[in-house]
Amino acid sequence: MNKIAQIVDFASNLPKEISEKYNIVKIPFYITFDGEDYLVQGKDISDEEFYNKMAENPNKVPKTAAPNSEDWFKAFKEKYDKGFKEFIVTTISNELSASYQNAYIAKNDFTKKYEDSKITLIDTRTCTCGQAALEIKIAELIKKGVKSFEEISKIAKESVKKTTTIFSVKTLKYMKAGGRIGGATEFVGTLLNIKPISEFVDGVVKPIKAVRTRKKSLDKMVDIIVDRIKDPKKVILCTRSAMFEEDENYMVEKLREKLNYEGEIYSGMLGAVIGAHSGPGAIGIGFTELEE
Repeated sequence: MNKIAQIVDFASNLPKEISEKYNIVKIPFYITFDGEDYLVQGKDISDEEFYNKMAENPNKVPKTAAPNSEDWFKAFKEKYDKGFKEFIVTTISNELSASYQNAYIAKNDFTKKYEDSKITLIDTRTCTCGQAALEIKIAELIKKGVKSFEEISKIAKESVKKTTTIFSVKTLKYMKAGGRIGGATEFVGTLLNIKPISEFVDGVVKPIKAVRTRKKSLDKMVDIIVDRIKDPKKVILCTRSAMFEEDENYMVEKLREKLNYEGEIYSGMLGAVIGAHSGPGAIGIGFTELEE
């Protein structure tokens, strides 16, 4: 059985220990605060530095650019040169970024040049914690080494429909400025104290509910996830927050309590490329279902 390479974009912000454990290649986005100087996510600017800069410049809305086709092609070539001929690639929703389209261009160019290569490219139709849960599921399947490339590719594609991401932001300012607001426009114009809860449906943002306080929004998100999980023993759970670790820990504790969940919950910081469009204080929960 051939070695399978897993390549993802930075939208899921997989923790370093996960990417190292499963040998996952992460392709960064580009970030700019002035529209001219673009910084490479995770290289030129850390997530902590990014959020601190946002706090220091509240009137400046950062912008992002997707990995270009050359970035993707280079990643394919580096793994190919190490003996990998089969690739499973996942990206943020095509509705939110050009990452998928650029990976698609690179895939076509690469498989034409290296005809013995196979690339399965998957639009996860989501981002951040839901995307991360799906990518961890794929990584576990690859690591087990039981299923073939074709079988894992099929499961991964089918798993997109079994993946959920819900989130809450402190303000809709950044989503609106970045054009990622989608159906959450329903919340615009409501009271300033409203804390909107949204989710990704078919790759775009859809509103779920507006609540009045931060704590209520955290509790409601937990309740929504608990209601949607059929069997806690058959899911991969992830959480993300934009430097609000206390709130994230609160959600994790509530999830464990209400689900009677003893498995690992993959927590971590909301990556800068998502934070640029959701703003400081954004927080979310994502999960994907495991196979029967």
